[in-house]
Amino acid sequence: MRRRRYLMVLAAAFCVGSSTPHAAATPQLVLRGTYATGLPGDNAEVISIRHTDAIAAITNTAGSVDVLDLSDPDNPNLIVRVDIDSTTGTPNSVAVHPVHDYFLVVTGKAGIVGTVFAYSLFDGELLASAAVGIQPDAVVISPNGQYAVVANEAEGAGLNNNGGAGSLSIIDLSGFNGHGEDDDLVVTPVSLPSLAGVAGVSSGRTDDIARLPIDNSPGTLEPENIAFSHNSRYAFITLQENNAIIQLDVRTREMGVVGAGQTTHAADLINGGGYAPDQTLTAFREPDGIAVDQTGRFFVTADEGDTRDGAAASGPRAVARSVCSTPARAPSSPTPAARSMTRPRTLPSIPITAANEAVPSPRVSISSASAA
Repeated sequence: MRRRRYLMVLAAAFCVGSSTPHAAATPQLVLRGTYATGLPGDNAEVISIRHTDAIAAITNTAGSVDVLDLSDPDNPNLIVRVDIDSTTGTPNSVAVHPVHDYFLVVTGKAGIVGTVFAYSLFDGELLASAAVGIQPDAVVISPNGQYAVVANEAEGAGLNNNGGAGSLSIIDLSGFNGHGEDDDLVVTPVSLPSLAGVAGVSSGRTDDIARLPIDNSPGTLEPENIAFSHNSRYAFITLQENNAIIQLDVRTREMGVVGAGQTTHAADLINGGGYAPDQTLTAFREPDGIAVDQTGRFFVTADEGDTRDGAAASGPRAVARSVCSTPARAPSSPTPAARSMTRPRTLPSIPITAANEAVPSPRVSISSASAA
């Protein structure tokens, strides 16, 4: 589920201090600079940064993308503001290509097939566009620049309308450099099968908008955020409302899935009166954001825990604590962090189908792919 952000993008740096050479380093987040869009209402939402030259792109919900130079983090500089075609919705996500000078942006809204656009990074020229799935919410480009994956969330489109089936789109960028006159964005749609019966997925949850039960059938799957493995072979996609993570092989379209399960921890379950975590909460983690760590051995999820009951009322959130595993050993008790950490090893596979094929019943096996 997307959340609107405020009017500025923050550039920040980590400052590590230590009193002795061998003392544990304590990271500190220090504000270095701000950039205000100058636009009215809800604005800057998603940012993508090319780390080789600190060129960034941010989506504005007003219908544009700002390209920034962050090479001097104390003074973020606007290079160009690109107005985005909003026929299929406002910009939901953006990704700067790691090598070529263009960015991808997806537009979409509930119940509508969305669009991916490619724009020139420095002058905003429209290079190409293509249809993706219903309500694309995230687009991420692989580290090697050969692929992009789009998460088509397909949220509810209104009361008793689930908005359609969530899906993924794979974009082959290997032949797209943004310079050829006949360059096209080659999009492969990937349908998602039912996750009903997969261990650890959500149950008893109601969709926020449609107010319909989420039974983890294709019409209730809502892929949300994406992170690539460092070898660019696998994309890891969160499905918050379904409490699951999918591993997608972008070459073969083979998928694996894992349910995130539940967490039990101390929590404050009473509104008002200050923070007093003297009750116990058991709830689904509901992963939202996701990232692969520097070693490539783990993915980390930010767990929103926004479970809705049968009346679609939001209950206490499960983000205060979740289990964190490490290569050496798993902790004997939950680690106090608003995340979960999991090895991105091969996940139990699920069958995939073409966009126009019937979805089979779930079948769990072990995939031959590895996420090294």
